[in-house]
Amino acid sequence: MNKRLIYVDALRAAATFFVVLLHTAAGNLNYVKIGSFEWNVFNFYDSISRFGVPVFVMISGMFLLNPNKDVSLRDIYRKYIFRIVKSFVFWSLLYALYTNVNNYDSFNSDIFVKNFISGHYHLWYLYMIVGLYAITPILRKIAADKEVSRYFLLLSLIFVFILPMIIKSFNVEFLEMIIKKFDFHIVLGYASYYLGGYYLRVYNIKKGNRKVIYILGILGAISTVVLTAMASLKTGKTEGAFYSYFSPNVMLVSISVFIFFKYEISKIKFSRKSIAAIETLSNCSFGIYLIHDFFNMFFSCMGIDTMNYNPLLSVLATTLLVYCASLLVSYIMAKVPFLKNTL
Repeated sequence: MNKRLIYVDALRAAATFFVVLLHTAAGNLNYVKIGSFEWNVFNFYDSISRFGVPVFVMISGMFLLNPNKDVSLRDIYRKYIFRIVKSFVFWSLLYALYTNVNNYDSFNSDIFVKNFISGHYHLWYLYMIVGLYAITPILRKIAADKEVSRYFLLLSLIFVFILPMIIKSFNVEFLEMIIKKFDFHIVLGYASYYLGGYYLRVYNIKKGNRKVIYILGILGAISTVVLTAMASLKTGKTEGAFYSYFSPNVMLVSISVFIFFKYEISKIKFSRKSIAAIETLSNCSFGIYLIHDFFNMFFSCMGIDTMNYNPLLSVLATTLLVYCASLLVSYIMAKVPFLKNTL
């Protein structure tokens, strides 16, 4: 019997596609006039795609924080962290080489080493997920207690999402000073999404409350579009505060998407072929994430760009092209013994 949760595979595949959409749309965001038709289209696609990374983190948490899952400290380092380190070394090396060869007349060893260590821009995720894996034994103890989990998530809501946005929006310097003095690092960062993913999987949400969450998610997406546009027009440059994964608007979208797949997509009776296709997309998701910016850069050099024609269509078309090319390469690499260990 297939014990996989098909809605989770579908969710992972969807999150991957929207990450590719995000990076494709953002490619020319800073090269067009603020408030222009092109900028507004890029902002729209960028805004609605922000849930991808938080959902990745939530999916990781829903499995690794399960107290019923046997995850030893040895497993965390040998199985999970070591896999990420291998992937980082391989892909950071390739991206550093590509960047060096493509941008400089001769090989610059200093820049190469710097780029390799820091990683290509999207490889920051690997550093972050290693950090979450490292504290997983601690978070598993929290996840095992419902009340403690709620308390942790409440503190995260206050100190990660609400207060920082108030400070940024209203420039409340004294509040920022007070928050810094609290030094609440344990509830900061992506641990909130990590624990939240497990919490939302285990504890049910009533139908009426789910509808409210869906509405808030839609409002969150609209808010990201509108507030980013307003702030950017005011300053004359693209403002990214409302794009942040720790902004309340993005948090609401991420939670609503997660819940929608858990309660609504899970009801769909997929055919065997559909399940096989969704599982393939899910299995290739990490590879697609790692690979896709190579194709973003490659197609851009080939003149295939989101500025070629109406961006409403060109962004989607380019995203599909990049996604499919990355999927194909990821699928092939997964069949090669050496290369599959880098995905």
